[in-house]
Amino acid sequence: MNSTKYTLDRIEDGYAIFLKYPEEIEQLILPINTIDQSLQAGDRVLIKEIDNNYHIDILKEETAQKKAEVQSLMDKLRRKN
Repeated sequence: MNSTKYTLDRIEDGYAIFLKYPEEIEQLILPINTIDQSLQAGDRVLIKEIDNNYHIDILKEETAQKKAEVQSLMDKLRRKN
């Protein structure tokens, strides 16, 4: 069993495109119809590969922390203008 952290980059043309954390360069592309839960761009997930099937766990705390960091950066940029 292999498990790796990814960030959901986007959902496009019926596929979920995940970027391997932390470098976020390597992609994992899965058909959206194979994912049994609701995901949003920016979600940090743990993907376990079991017998060529993928099980996805949303890392809610890490996702919330990352979204707060991004929001903080956006607020700083807006204040500069």
